[in-house]
Amino acid sequence: MDKEVNCQETVSVGDYIIIQKQDYRKVCRITRDGTFTLGKEQVEMSGIINKPYWTTFKMIGPVSSLKNGLKTITLEVAEKAETSENIHKGLASGSDNRSINDDGTSQKLSKAEIEDLREAGKSSKEIVGYLIENSSSFSSKTEYSQEKYIKKKETKYCRYLTILKPTVGLLQEIYFRQDPGRVNCLRMDTLSQILSYCDVKSEGKYLLYDGGSCGLASAAMLSRIGANTQEELAKKYALSALRRQNSENHDVNHQAKKPRLEPEVEDDSTTTSEEEEKKLNDVIMETDIEAADELIKTAAFKKPKWFQETKEVVDCLKLSKADGLAIVAKEHPLNIVNALLPYLEVSKPFVIYHCYREPLQETYVALKSRKDVINLRLLSNFCRGYQVLPNRTHPEITTNDLGGYLLAGYLVS
Repeated sequence: MDKEVNCQETVSVGDYIIIQKQDYRKVCRITRDGTFTLGKEQVEMSGIINKPYWTTFKMIGPVSSLKNGLKTITLEVAEKAETSENIHKGLASGSDNRSINDDGTSQKLSKAEIEDLREAGKSSKEIVGYLIENSSSFSSKTEYSQEKYIKKKETKYCRYLTILKPTVGLLQEIYFRQDPGRVNCLRMDTLSQILSYCDVKSEGKYLLYDGGSCGLASAAMLSRIGANTQEELAKKYALSALRRQNSENHDVNHQAKKPRLEPEVEDDSTTTSEEEEKKLNDVIMETDIEAADELIKTAAFKKPKWFQETKEVVDCLKLSKADGLAIVAKEHPLNIVNALLPYLEVSKPFVIYHCYREPLQETYVALKSRKDVINLRLLSNFCRGYQVLPNRTHPEITTNDLGGYLLAGYLVS
């Protein structure tokens, strides 16, 4: 048991990890002789292998330069990262910044001299100290401006990084900061509400349609179900198979992507008409697995890779229906929810996420007319972040108003 725990808590070749340098984070996959890019530097991965997560490393080098102008850096374990947080304490400061003229001449050190300090292996604290000593305007700045200056320079010249174990929260933060559209504008608070409205817990069977969150919704649901719980592999299997089936089939219906259903060619005379292919896609879209199975046999189609898995999952759901349904869609969700509600147990919840309100409004109206759906609620959970600091508490100026909308309800008999 100890060996298993140790294996999970150290970095191995092939693992995905999160590299954190100050406030910047990125995901990378560890290879034996690989490198990853940080700014204008290539960092060797060999020093990370077999090290525990949350280890802090000091960046050493550059040891060599590549043809593309990037410099190669090696890593060595450090007990802790040096910080320049209080380096300005005890120094003189001004009352305001009105007399400061930022004309680029206040710093006596040239770029070449600063670069020499970096290549000499000086820490960020030492480099910031040299910059302060050679700045003619630093003592005239207010204490708050001095803090901002030090933080900016420390971020630029920081020579420490930490390796983190990927979590749903960290991945959401990274993807959302890079490109919100990549995860369908799904914020972490919205993701947690999806799990809550779907009532996801360790014991249960859940349906998930993940149509555009890069697997973030799937990972969050599996994380909530938890490791080493009863029938965990079966739940993962069901989630994966149904997510692939519905994602590919709904894309067919909206002509966004066509699955590769190639005919089995036993001889040159075997052909398949476009009408037969369209019929197969329509039958699968209706989730009529038995009819699709018969159609595949008569039309001489090759089965899609996910077909057998999906058939087994649907057979399982016919014996015991799901305890919750979650839909994360980029397309209009009405057809999807109508196709999946028959697999939801009576008196169980469902929740639909979309980054725009109008599709959910139309779905709300359609579901409201059904007698077997109750307690429908259309929700918006936008919340502005606040900076809370001594004497500097205010709403965040550069905030993102994306966050999407939720439609939640219950299926009854």
